[in-house]
Amino acid sequence: MPLLLLLFGIIELGVVMYDKVTVVQDAREAVRLASVNDPSGHTILSDAPAGSTLTFSCSTDPNSGNAQGAYNVGDKVTAHVTYVHNFVTPLIGDLFGGSIDLSSNATMTLEGQPTSYC
Repeated sequence: MPLLLLLFGIIELGVVMYDKVTVVQDAREAVRLASVNDPSGHTILSDAPAGSTLTFSCSTDPNSGNAQGAYNVGDKVTAHVTYVHNFVTPLIGDLFGGSIDLSSNATMTLEGQPTSYC
């Protein structure tokens, strides 16, 4: 029984790590599309785990010379991707609370005039 629990724990850890890497990569890709004002960045990528959410926020960089709240080239855009992983193995889920929140933020400088992200 302990060996079986260990095996399922290893499998579950592999799935969690895969989902985490996917969430991090999706945040990077989304912020890159937002930084060049590509409209395809508004939708979460197809490889994202089902139930993932994508949001954006912008901030005025004090060194950009832009007025506070007037976003333009040189300011920062941040993509936030969140996902709640529900454990597949009931016993492993019971040990760790049933689910784990996975999230990632990625920030880049706006390279083009933002029209739909900020």
